[in-house]
Amino acid sequence: MTDTPSCAPAHPVLPPLLALDVNADLGHPAARLIADWARDYLCAPHQELGRNGPVCPFVPASLAKRLIFATIYEDADLDLNSVKAILLREMARFIALEPVSGNEAQFKSLMVLFPRIDANDVEALIERAQAELQQHFVPNGLMVGEFHAGPPDKRGLWNPEFRPLHSPIPMLVIRHMVPTDILFLNNNAQLFRAYANIYGTAVPERFRNQFEEAAQRFDMKIAAPDQRPAAPRVLQALDEQKASYQVHCHDDFDRPIRTPADFAAALGYELSRITKTLFLKGRTSATHYLLVCSMDKRVDLASLADKLNAGRLEMASLDDLRDLVGYPPTSVTPIGVAGIPVFIDESLFKHATVLTGAGVPRVEIEVSPDTLATLCQARSMAMG
Repeated sequence: MTDTPSCAPAHPVLPPLLALDVNADLGHPAARLIADWARDYLCAPHQELGRNGPVCPFVPASLAKRLIFATIYEDADLDLNSVKAILLREMARFIALEPVSGNEAQFKSLMVLFPRIDANDVEALIERAQAELQQHFVPNGLMVGEFHAGPPDKRGLWNPEFRPLHSPIPMLVIRHMVPTDILFLNNNAQLFRAYANIYGTAVPERFRNQFEEAAQRFDMKIAAPDQRPAAPRVLQALDEQKASYQVHCHDDFDRPIRTPADFAAALGYELSRITKTLFLKGRTSATHYLLVCSMDKRVDLASLADKLNAGRLEMASLDDLRDLVGYPPTSVTPIGVAGIPVFIDESLFKHATVLTGAGVPRVEIEVSPDTLATLCQARSMAMG
């Protein structure tokens, strides 16, 4: 993670985390109000939006998966540094919150509610905090957005007259970055460089011009538009082995790819051919492991730990992921990773090909399971 500013902690103990459920008693009126707003506004079409579909196309699936979380700070005397300190602590909580990797993590968001911030203070506290926090969130593959009743003077992507960031309660929202965020980051050199470091050339074609214009404006060298959109380490490992493979970009399909099931359906494949890579560590040791299995498989970590003689296994930290693997949490693959033992679920070998991450978000590599095992010097193991 990037360095963070020193802000005096206002809440040594974080308030409870609530999974938004429009049909449940959430135990707090602010949480109830924001859950109804998510259902009635974010999940619904809007006549000023400028396109078909809901205001936020990810929210319906996120609500259904119960991956939208809220936490509530009821202080009435917050200043800018206090708000920023709260969000930096909540960023750490968001990163550790399951799911921490894989396509499912793209649906996770955390709404940090400030119901007692006065409408006269939202610009000084909510909007300014968001602007100053981006430098800490974006390099970690995260975004923080500002919402309040104003609403903020941020224009819609499809209709510049529409201001979509309206909410009944002032809040800052943490989520994973997606490729279309180029439109929010291409006017700031530091943020654009962080975006480019994560996505490389994997930019949706309809936003390629904005990407190239920003690169030219900030005097950045970028790869040719026809370069294969995957992490260079991944492509190098594939090419060195003369492997047969195919690169798939989610945004190249004529249907929206929002879940692993969407991706499988777009390819005409079974969901079990779409894989996830878990990055684990022994709780009492410094040993790390990469596990590759089907997206729909639940891995029994206790049983697996016994097979590996690893004591207790747990998900490794984002810091370890960055330092030892070097791929974003939603794009982990064992390809091109050195020094970490890799294990592949034996059930994958029944398929002619499987899909694994490409080291950049929303791009995946299709390769035979035998080739994947050879590339990673992986061992086959039952992970039932």
